[in-house]
Amino acid sequence: MALPAKAERHEASIRETTLYVARPGIGALPEGAGLAIAFAVPQALMCCAFLWIVWFPWPTTERALGFDIGMTILLCGLGAFLFWRIARGNGDIARGIVRAPFVRLTVTDRRLVWSVPWSRRPLMELDAARIMGGILGDTDGRGRGTAAIILVPGDPAGDFENRIHLDRLPDAAGFVAALGRLA
Repeated sequence: MALPAKAERHEASIRETTLYVARPGIGALPEGAGLAIAFAVPQALMCCAFLWIVWFPWPTTERALGFDIGMTILLCGLGAFLFWRIARGNGDIARGIVRAPFVRLTVTDRRLVWSVPWSRRPLMELDAARIMGGILGDTDGRGRGTAAIILVPGDPAGDFENRIHLDRLPDAAGFVAALGRLA
């Protein structure tokens, strides 16, 4: 059964054309995240070494088993406490770091959307009316580089220059070209 002409026009008017899609992956991690991970890995290895020291050789008496269980709980509790202290005041930053490799940036003919695969709601969305264009920054040989979204003056999503800066963006030139088609 065919749709009436009016319904077909309405359906065509709500369709969007995708101009650019980027899934930066691990390259989307903030600049300091790599250093934080580099420091966290030796700490985790030390915790594993301590647990190995506590549990090797396997305890043969109830007293030794109780000691090993107690030390394991103490070590795990200290680790959880330290993680909680670090992440407590910086929950948004910690969530952003964990979420960054999974974010998908999509430019359509009507809007710019940041989304993650496990949520139907976008993390952030900018209508085309809020975007004036884009600026291409430095890029490497593979086209990955920096770009900035130029927003209308006074837009709350922008910084003091009315821009949103993006680092290590795949095909940064294609992204800026897609933003140019929005303006």
